Amino acid sequence: MLDIRKIHVPTPYQVGPVNCYLIRNRPYTLIDPGPESAEGRKGLLAGLTAADVRPDEIEQVIISHWHADHSGLARWLSEQWGAQIYVHRLEKPKLTPGYDKHAERLPFLREAGVPAGDLEEVLNDRDPLPGPLLPATRVNLLEGGEAFAFTGGEIQVIHMPGHTTGHICLYDTESRIFLAGDFILAHITPNPFMTARPEDPVKRVPVLAQYLTGLNRMKYMDIGVILTGHGENIDDCATSVEKVLEHRYKRLDVIADILDGAVLNPYQVMRTMYPAVRGFEILLGVSEVFACLDYLETRGKVRHEVQNGVSLYRHSS
Repeated sequence: MLDIRKIHVPTPYQVGPVNCYLIRNRPYTLIDPGPESAEGRKGLLAGLTAADVRPDEIEQVIISHWHADHSGLARWLSEQWGAQIYVHRLEKPKLTPGYDKHAERLPFLREAGVPAGDLEEVLNDRDPLPGPLLPATRVNLLEGGEAFAFTGGEIQVIHMPGHTTGHICLYDTESRIFLAGDFILAHITPNPFMTARPEDPVKRVPVLAQYLTGLNRMKYMDIGVILTGHGENIDDCATSVEKVLEHRYKRLDVIADILDGAVLNPYQVMRTMYPAVRGFEILLGVSEVFACLDYLETRGKVRHEVQNGVSLYRHSS
C-alpha cells in the first residue's frame, strides 16, 4: 500500500494553495511540488519535515501539468537535490526558456475580436510567479501508459488533456486513489486553456472535446477517492464527474442561446457571459468561449466566417 501525504504549498493565486503529494515509499516522490517562490519553498520544506523526509531524499518529481503553481519548484529540486523530473512530452515546450503563454495565444485573441484596450490589459497583467523551467538534465518525458513502481505498490500514468494538452493524472489501482492535478476539482471547473496545435500553430487544440473525453473515461474507472490539485479530496467520483459534465453541457447551451438570432465574435460572446472580467481573466474567458465554439462547430451546431481577421459565429441553421 502506498503512503501518500498531502502538503499544502502556498501560491499567490486566488485559487489558494496547491496540493503537493509526497509518496513516502521508496523511491520518495513528489507530485506537483509547487511554485518557485520563497513562500513555496518554505511551505514545501515544512511539509517534508513534518513527514520526516529530507529534500535530498526526494528521488523523483512528477509534474501533472506545466502551470507555475504546480511545476515551479521542480527545477530547484533537481538542480539542488538531484531529483529526476517526469513530465508529459507535450508540456516540455511550455517549460523551456523563452516560452511566452501570451504570445502563443495572441493570434487567437485578435481572431476573437478583443479590442486594443482589453488586449493591452491582458498583456500587461503579468504573472506574479516566474515562468517555470525544466532543468537542463534529469528530465524524463512521458506519453501516458507508463507505471512508476514503489516499495509497496505502483501508480499508473494516464494522459488526460483538456486543462492543458499534456496534463497527466496518476492512478493507484490497489488503493483506488486517483491523483487528478487540475483535471477535476471539488468546487470549481478547470479552464480549458486555449492552446495552439504544435503541428499547425494557427489552429487551436480541441481542448473541450479532449476534456469531455477524459471525464467520460473517468466514469468507467474504479476510483475510490480523488486527490485534487487544489482544495479538498473528492470522495464520490461518479457524482462529481456527472456534475462537471452537466456544467460543461449547460455552458454549451448558454453559448448557443447567446448566438440565437445573432452574429457575434467570441469576445462579444465572452462579454455577454462575463461582463466584469479584467486583465488575465479576459484571456481565460476567451479561452472558455473558443473551447465551446470549437466544440459546437465540429458538431455542426454553429459556423463561422472571418471578416478582417475576426471570426464571426452564428447558428448553422
